[in-house]
Amino acid sequence: MALAEWYRLLSRDPEEDEVQGFLELHPSMIPGGSGDIGPGGHHGSDMGAVFRRPKLTGSGRTFEPDFMWVTRSSGLVTPILIEIEKPSKRWFRKDGRPTSEFTEARDQLNDWRAWFAREGNQAIFRETFLFLGDRYSDRPLEPQYVLIYGRESEFKRGGGHLYPDELRYKRDQQRGNHENFMTFDALRPRYDHRTSMTLTMTAYGPRVHAFSPVYGTDAFIGEGALILGDPQAALDRSVMMPEERRAYLAKRWAYWQEEELRRIDEPHRLVFRSTGTE
Repeated sequence: MALAEWYRLLSRDPEEDEVQGFLELHPSMIPGGSGDIGPGGHHGSDMGAVFRRPKLTGSGRTFEPDFMWVTRSSGLVTPILIEIEKPSKRWFRKDGRPTSEFTEARDQLNDWRAWFAREGNQAIFRETFLFLGDRYSDRPLEPQYVLIYGRESEFKRGGGHLYPDELRYKRDQQRGNHENFMTFDALRPRYDHRTSMTLTMTAYGPRVHAFSPVYGTDAFIGEGALILGDPQAALDRSVMMPEERRAYLAKRWAYWQEEELRRIDEPHRLVFRSTGTE
Protein backbone atom coordinates (compact mmCIF):
# COMPACT_ATOMS: atom_id res chain seq x y z
CA MET A 1 0.00 0.00 0.00
CA ALA A 2 2.78 2.43 0.89
CA LEU A 3 4.66 1.69 -2.32
CA ALA A 4 1.53 2.25 -4.41
CA GLU A 5 0.96 5.61 -2.70
CA TRP A 6 4.62 6.48 -3.28
CA TYR A 7 4.41 5.95 -7.01
CA ARG A 8 1.13 7.87 -7.17
CA LEU A 9 2.88 10.77 -5.44
CA LEU A 10 5.85 10.67 -7.82
CA SER A 11 3.52 10.61 -10.83
CA ARG A 12 2.07 13.99 -9.75
CA ASP A 13 5.46 15.76 -10.04
CA PRO A 14 5.51 16.68 -6.33
CA GLU A 15 7.53 19.43 -4.73
CA GLU A 16 10.33 18.55 -2.34
CA ASP A 17 8.25 19.36 0.76
CA GLU A 18 5.56 16.87 -0.31
CA VAL A 19 8.17 14.14 -0.66
CA GLN A 20 9.69 15.08 2.70
CA GLY A 21 6.30 14.85 4.38
CA PHE A 22 5.55 11.44 2.87
CA LEU A 23 8.88 9.95 3.94
CA GLU A 24 8.52 11.36 7.46
CA LEU A 25 5.41 9.19 7.80
CA HIS A 26 7.08 6.16 6.17
CA PRO A 27 10.55 5.97 7.74
CA SER A 28 11.02 2.39 6.56
CA MET A 29 11.45 3.83 3.04
CA ILE A 30 14.39 6.04 4.01
CA PRO A 31 17.65 4.26 3.14
CA GLY A 32 20.41 3.74 5.67
CA GLY A 33 18.76 2.43 8.82
CA SER A 34 20.18 -1.08 9.01
CA GLY A 35 23.63 -1.26 7.49
CA ASP A 36 22.45 -0.89 3.88
CA ILE A 37 24.57 2.27 3.48
CA GLY A 38 28.26 2.46 4.34
CA PRO A 39 30.70 0.12 6.08
CA GLY A 40 28.75 -0.63 9.25
CA GLY A 41 25.49 0.15 10.98
CA HIS A 42 24.11 -3.38 11.14
CA HIS A 43 23.14 -2.79 14.79
CA GLY A 44 20.75 -0.14 13.54
CA SER A 45 20.01 3.22 15.14
CA ASP A 46 18.90 3.95 18.70
CA MET A 47 15.17 3.17 18.90
CA GLY A 48 15.11 2.57 15.12
CA ALA A 49 14.98 6.35 14.80
CA VAL A 50 15.72 8.63 11.86
CA PHE A 51 15.93 12.38 12.49
CA ARG A 52 13.89 14.74 10.32
CA ARG A 53 15.73 17.94 9.35
CA PRO A 54 18.30 17.79 12.18
CA LYS A 55 20.45 20.85 12.70
CA LEU A 56 24.23 20.43 12.60
CA THR A 57 25.24 23.27 14.89
CA GLY A 58 28.79 23.85 16.06
CA SER A 59 31.94 25.43 14.71
CA GLY A 60 31.31 27.14 11.36
CA ARG A 61 27.99 27.30 9.52
CA THR A 62 24.87 25.42 10.59
CA PHE A 63 23.47 22.83 8.18
CA GLU A 64 20.19 20.96 8.04
CA PRO A 65 20.07 17.63 6.17
CA ASP A 66 16.63 16.39 5.21
CA PHE A 67 17.08 13.13 7.14
CA MET A 68 19.74 11.50 9.26
CA TRP A 69 20.16 8.03 10.72
CA VAL A 70 22.84 7.43 13.35
CA THR A 71 23.60 3.71 13.08
CA ARG A 72 26.03 1.60 15.06
CA SER A 73 28.20 -1.46 14.70
CA SER A 74 30.79 -3.10 16.92
CA GLY A 75 33.53 -0.73 15.76
CA LEU A 76 31.80 2.35 14.32
CA VAL A 77 29.13 4.98 14.73
CA THR A 78 27.86 5.82 11.26
CA PRO A 79 25.85 9.02 10.79
CA ILE A 80 23.98 8.78 7.47
CA LEU A 81 23.01 12.22 6.20
CA ILE A 82 20.46 12.39 3.41
CA GLU A 83 19.61 15.13 0.93
CA ILE A 84 16.46 14.94 -1.19
CA GLU A 85 15.40 17.22 -4.01
CA LYS A 86 12.33 17.75 -6.17
CA PRO A 87 12.10 14.38 -8.00
CA SER A 88 11.66 15.88 -11.47
CA LYS A 89 15.08 17.57 -11.39
CA ARG A 90 17.42 16.10 -13.98
CA TRP A 91 20.96 14.85 -13.55
CA PHE A 92 22.28 15.91 -16.96
CA ARG A 93 21.58 18.45 -19.66
CA LYS A 94 20.96 17.35 -23.23
CA ASP A 95 24.66 17.91 -24.03
CA GLY A 96 25.66 15.42 -21.31
CA ARG A 97 26.93 18.01 -18.81
CA PRO A 98 25.67 17.88 -15.20
CA THR A 99 22.81 20.26 -14.54
CA SER A 100 23.40 23.16 -12.18
CA GLU A 101 20.68 21.72 -9.89
CA PHE A 102 22.57 18.43 -9.55
CA THR A 103 25.89 20.20 -8.97
CA GLU A 104 24.34 22.36 -6.25
CA ALA A 105 22.62 19.42 -4.55
CA ARG A 106 25.78 17.33 -4.59
CA ASP A 107 27.79 20.21 -3.09
CA GLN A 108 25.65 20.05 0.04
CA LEU A 109 27.32 16.71 0.78
CA ASN A 110 30.64 18.56 0.75
CA ASP A 111 29.24 21.08 3.25
CA TRP A 112 28.36 18.27 5.66
CA ARG A 113 31.75 16.61 5.20
CA ALA A 114 33.46 19.91 6.03
CA TRP A 115 31.28 20.33 9.14
CA PHE A 116 32.38 16.97 10.55
CA ALA A 117 36.02 17.84 9.82
CA ARG A 118 35.94 21.00 11.94
CA GLU A 119 37.50 20.69 15.38
CA GLY A 120 34.99 20.05 18.14
CA ASN A 121 32.00 19.30 15.93
CA GLN A 122 32.16 15.54 16.35
CA ALA A 123 31.99 15.93 20.14
CA ILE A 124 28.93 18.20 19.77
CA PHE A 125 27.37 15.66 17.43
CA ARG A 126 27.84 12.81 19.92
CA GLU A 127 26.39 14.83 22.78
CA THR A 128 23.36 15.86 20.72
CA PHE A 129 22.39 12.83 18.68
CA LEU A 130 23.61 9.78 20.64
CA PHE A 131 20.71 10.30 22.98
CA LEU A 132 20.90 6.94 24.79
CA GLY A 133 24.11 7.92 26.55
CA ASP A 134 27.78 7.25 26.00
CA ARG A 135 27.69 3.49 25.34
CA TYR A 136 29.23 4.13 21.91
CA SER A 137 31.39 7.10 22.89
CA ASP A 138 34.61 5.22 22.17
CA ARG A 139 33.61 4.29 18.60
CA PRO A 140 34.94 6.48 15.79
CA LEU A 141 32.46 8.39 13.63
CA GLU A 142 32.44 7.52 9.95
CA PRO A 143 29.72 9.62 8.27
CA GLN A 144 28.06 8.64 5.00
CA TYR A 145 26.39 11.10 2.64
CA VAL A 146 23.38 10.20 0.51
CA LEU A 147 21.84 12.16 -2.37
CA ILE A 148 18.40 11.01 -3.49
CA TYR A 149 17.82 12.74 -6.77
CA GLY A 150 15.93 12.44 -10.06
CA ARG A 151 14.11 9.56 -11.71
CA GLU A 152 15.34 6.31 -13.17
CA SER A 153 13.51 7.09 -16.41
CA GLU A 154 16.19 9.64 -17.30
CA PHE A 155 18.60 6.74 -17.88
CA LYS A 156 16.31 4.72 -20.12
CA ARG A 157 15.51 4.99 -23.81
CA GLY A 158 13.18 7.94 -24.31
CA GLY A 159 14.55 9.72 -21.25
CA GLY A 160 16.00 12.59 -23.26
CA HIS A 161 19.58 11.35 -23.74
CA LEU A 162 21.16 9.79 -26.79
CA TYR A 163 23.42 7.49 -24.74
CA PRO A 164 21.69 6.99 -21.38
CA ASP A 165 23.86 4.06 -20.26
CA GLU A 166 27.01 6.15 -20.67
CA LEU A 167 25.51 8.93 -18.57
CA ARG A 168 24.50 6.48 -15.85
CA TYR A 169 28.12 5.33 -15.72
CA LYS A 170 29.31 8.95 -15.69
CA ARG A 171 26.93 9.75 -12.84
CA ASP A 172 28.18 6.88 -10.73
CA GLN A 173 31.81 7.89 -11.29
CA GLN A 174 31.14 11.31 -9.75
CA ARG A 175 30.51 9.91 -6.30
CA GLY A 176 33.08 11.03 -3.78
CA ASN A 177 34.41 9.14 -0.81
CA HIS A 178 31.58 7.95 1.48
CA GLU A 179 28.95 9.27 -0.96
CA ASN A 180 25.93 7.41 -2.29
CA PHE A 181 23.62 8.42 -5.15
CA MET A 182 20.18 6.95 -5.83
CA THR A 183 16.98 7.89 -7.61
CA PHE A 184 13.57 8.21 -5.99
CA ASP A 185 12.47 5.05 -7.82
CA ALA A 186 14.93 3.05 -5.68
CA LEU A 187 13.04 3.78 -2.45
CA ARG A 188 10.69 1.16 -1.08
CA PRO A 189 9.58 -0.05 2.36
CA ARG A 190 12.24 -2.27 3.94
CA TYR A 191 11.23 -5.10 6.25
CA ASP A 192 14.34 -4.57 8.37
CA HIS A 193 13.25 -0.94 8.95
CA ARG A 194 9.69 -1.88 9.91
CA THR A 195 9.96 -0.80 13.59
CA SER A 196 11.36 2.61 12.71
CA MET A 197 10.22 6.09 13.70
CA THR A 198 11.01 9.68 12.78
CA LEU A 199 12.27 12.06 15.45
CA THR A 200 12.43 15.83 15.76
CA MET A 201 15.30 17.24 17.81
CA THR A 202 13.91 20.00 20.03
CA ALA A 203 15.41 22.27 22.66
CA TYR A 204 14.22 19.69 25.21
CA GLY A 205 15.71 16.69 23.44
CA PRO A 206 14.36 14.28 20.80
CA ARG A 207 10.61 13.81 20.37
CA VAL A 208 8.77 11.28 18.21
CA HIS A 209 7.23 12.74 15.06
CA ALA A 210 5.68 9.58 13.59
CA PHE A 211 5.88 5.81 13.77
CA SER A 212 6.17 3.38 10.89
CA PRO A 213 2.70 1.98 10.06
CA VAL A 214 3.77 -1.46 11.37
CA TYR A 215 5.79 -0.23 14.36
CA GLY A 216 5.92 -2.54 17.37
CA THR A 217 7.28 -2.11 20.87
CA ASP A 218 9.59 -4.59 22.58
CA ALA A 219 11.17 -5.27 25.96
CA PHE A 220 14.19 -3.05 25.32
CA ILE A 221 12.62 0.33 24.55
CA GLY A 222 12.25 1.52 28.15
CA GLU A 223 15.25 3.83 28.34
CA GLY A 224 14.47 5.45 25.01
CA ALA A 225 10.75 5.67 25.76
CA LEU A 226 11.50 7.66 28.90
CA ILE A 227 13.66 10.10 26.95
CA LEU A 228 11.19 10.49 24.09
CA GLY A 229 8.22 11.10 26.37
CA ASP A 230 4.54 10.89 25.48
CA PRO A 231 4.01 9.21 22.07
CA GLN A 232 0.35 10.13 21.63
CA ALA A 233 0.80 13.02 19.19
CA ALA A 234 3.10 10.87 17.06
CA LEU A 235 0.65 7.97 17.12
CA ASP A 236 -2.15 10.31 16.04
CA ARG A 237 0.06 11.52 13.18
CA SER A 238 1.06 8.04 12.03
CA VAL A 239 -0.68 6.62 8.96
CA MET A 240 -2.14 3.24 7.98
CA MET A 241 -2.56 2.37 11.66
CA PRO A 242 -5.96 1.35 13.11
CA GLU A 243 -7.17 3.08 16.24
CA GLU A 244 -6.99 -0.18 18.18
CA ARG A 245 -3.31 -0.50 17.29
CA ARG A 246 -2.57 3.09 18.32
CA ALA A 247 -4.21 2.48 21.69
CA TYR A 248 -2.30 -0.76 22.20
CA LEU A 249 1.05 0.83 21.37
CA ALA A 250 0.37 3.76 23.71
CA LYS A 251 -0.40 1.29 26.50
CA ARG A 252 2.73 -0.80 25.88
CA TRP A 253 4.92 2.32 25.58
CA ALA A 254 3.70 3.50 29.00
CA TYR A 255 4.27 0.02 30.44
CA TRP A 256 7.92 -0.05 29.35
CA GLN A 257 8.43 3.47 30.66
CA GLU A 258 7.18 2.31 34.05
CA GLU A 259 9.40 -0.77 33.91
CA GLU A 260 12.42 1.43 33.18
CA LEU A 261 11.62 3.63 36.18
CA ARG A 262 11.43 0.50 38.33
CA ARG A 263 14.77 -0.65 36.97
CA ILE A 264 16.31 2.69 37.96
CA ASP A 265 14.76 2.59 41.44
CA GLU A 266 15.66 -1.09 41.98
CA PRO A 267 18.95 -1.64 40.13
CA HIS A 268 19.52 -5.11 41.64
CA ARG A 269 16.08 -6.50 40.76
CA LEU A 270 16.25 -9.51 38.45
CA VAL A 271 13.99 -9.24 35.42
CA PHE A 272 13.32 -11.91 32.80
CA ARG A 273 12.06 -10.58 29.48
CA SER A 274 11.03 -12.33 26.32
CA THR A 275 12.33 -10.90 23.07
CA GLY A 276 10.29 -10.06 20.01
CA THR A 277 8.09 -7.29 18.72
CA GLU A 278 4.70 -6.73 20.35
